[in-house]
Parts: sequence; structure tokens; C-alpha cells
Amino acid sequence: MDIRALIKPLTAFAAACFLLGAIAIFADRPVNAVLDSEILLPDFARQIDAAQALEIVHGRGMSGAVTLSFKRTPEGWVMRERDDYPARQELVNETLLALGSLQTGAARTAQPKWHRALGLVPPEEFGKAIQFRVRDEDDVLLADIMLGKEEASEVAAVQQTKQLGTVERNFYVRRTDSAQTWLARGRLPRNAQIGAWLDPAFPSLPQELLVSVSTGNEAAEEGASPDLLRRMPDGRWNLARGEPWLESFSRLQPEDVSRDSEINFETATTLHLNYINGVIVSLEIVDAGPVLWIRSSASVSTVARNAPLNDVGLEEARASVDELNRRFSGWALRLPPSAAEQLLVTAADFEG
Repeated sequence: MDIRALIKPLTAFAAACFLLGAIAIFADRPVNAVLDSEILLPDFARQIDAAQALEIVHGRGMSGAVTLSFKRTPEGWVMRERDDYPARQELVNETLLALGSLQTGAARTAQPKWHRALGLVPPEEFGKAIQFRVRDEDDVLLADIMLGKEEASEVAAVQQTKQLGTVERNFYVRRTDSAQTWLARGRLPRNAQIGAWLDPAFPSLPQELLVSVSTGNEAAEEGASPDLLRRMPDGRWNLARGEPWLESFSRLQPEDVSRDSEINFETATTLHLNYINGVIVSLEIVDAGPVLWIRSSASVSTVARNAPLNDVGLEEARASVDELNRRFSGWALRLPPSAAEQLLVTAADFEG
């Protein structure tokens, strides 16, 4: 039998099945399916300021789900999955604004049996939707939607996963309490990586204040530890790779966090950042296989690197130290292996 004689009817059958599926998803919508853009959550758009909690659940099918939840405190948004570590404030706020401004375009299917094809089955039903919930201070639900597949190809959607939602895109969406689906337009983030939602702050002061880098177990008071790197009077560094190192160091951000009591720092290496105003930031660094963990402590020397501090300078330095310790004390920050080039350094690393 000629195999080509079988391929043609099978191909036609597959095409017919695809066409019937597409008709089932798109043809059951009402006559006025193509609408002017409308706000999907008009009530929430008027209540954004009342939001006190945001939960984002990323469905992973049979693999379960990844949950990111945030609560508002007097100091700002914090991540509940990380013991209330500060969240990236602008990203949480942008997400709320994006929910409030989400625009619906064309209505799609209202049949639940086709929700899976659009990526709109909820995570608790082993679906792959991304569920956004917002509550007020009384735990009243202000918004609850499912974000499904993008209208663009899935390859493009995967490539855009690491973006933080700043670009408007078309995707399928529905309110959780409704079977009606929509093709919507907005900029809701799809990023499920913890690091993307954490406050990116790193325990340091502005780089222009840094005058030397040293190592050792003692804070770098006068003569306590030789400098690995030192800024000269003309502003240049004494070693060739000082400026490139500083540029790379200034880009360090945590990819995760933990309470420092959960990490063993007994074998840690210490790096001291010595600033012109007398502030010393000491970083304890432990190499834990594929990642690095650091914890920090800040102190102030009564002697700046070039001259004794006056009362005003000492007060300002102590204020900086208090703020650094308030912000980072008790925490360990996880960094990728590449951070070893900036943290586990020797004098040889700075030479040309």
C-alpha cells in the first residue's frame, strides 16, 4: 500500500480537528464579541489604594504551583514567603496598577472545557494559569483573575518570562468567578523567580565614597588589615583592575534571602568596605557549593580614612551605620556563583 495515500486523509482529519477546536473556542462568543476596550476590573481600579495584600500563584500543572505573596506594612511591601523581607516596591505597585488598568478586547469562549487550551485552568485544579488576588485590610477580596497564555507564540512568551511586565502584551484572561474569557491587553508580570521580587538593595554605600577594600577577621581600623585595593589622592585606584571590579560590585543583587541563623558562617571569608566618612561595612562570605551566602555588619571608626571626623561627620556616619544594620541585620543574602569574582578576591585579582 502506498503510504502517501494514507497521509493525505490523516492530514486532512488533523486539520479538521484543529479547526473544530478553534471554532469551539472562538465561535461560541456573543455577536458583539469584538468590543471597544473596557477595564476588566473597574471596581478595583477605584480601590487600588485600599490594597493590603497581593498573592500571585503560578500554576505548574501536575508539578504543583509557585506562590508569591506580599503584604503592605508601614515601611512598604514585604514578601511573606521570605519572613517579610522587603519586596521590590516598584514592581508590586506596578502590578497593582496593571491589574487596575487591564483592558479587555475581544470576548472568547465561555465554556469551561476550553479553558485549558487558553491556559486559564486555576492552579488548584492542576492548571497553568497565573492567579492574581488582592485583598484589603479586612481580608475582603478586591480582585481575583486568571492570566492565561499570550496571544503571541509560546516561544515568545517563554523568552519574555524574565521581563517584569513593563511592555504591554495581548493575553487571555478571565475573572475567577466567571467562565467568560477575554483577549486582553496589559503589562502583568509573569516572573515567578523570587529574586525578581526582592528588594535589590545590597549592603553598601555609594561607590564614590569607597576608599579601600581589605580582608581579615578584624574591622579595618588603622593598620588592622592591609588594603587589597586603595583609592589614591587623584581618585584613581592603586591597581589596574580596581575600576572594573567596582563596576561589577555595584551591580550585585540578591537572588534569594534567608535568616542568617539558617546558614553556617563558621568558615566565612570577610571582606571590608572602607568608606571616606569612617563607615566600615564587613561582609562575611561563605561558598555553599553552587551559590554564595553573605551577611553584613556596619560599624563606624572615629577616624576617617584621611582625617579625624568632627561631630557632624561622626553623627552622619553613625546614622548610615544604623540604617545599614537596621536594613540587613539578621539576614543572609544568596548570590550566584559569578559573584565570587567580586567577593572572594585576593590582591592578585586586582593586578593588571
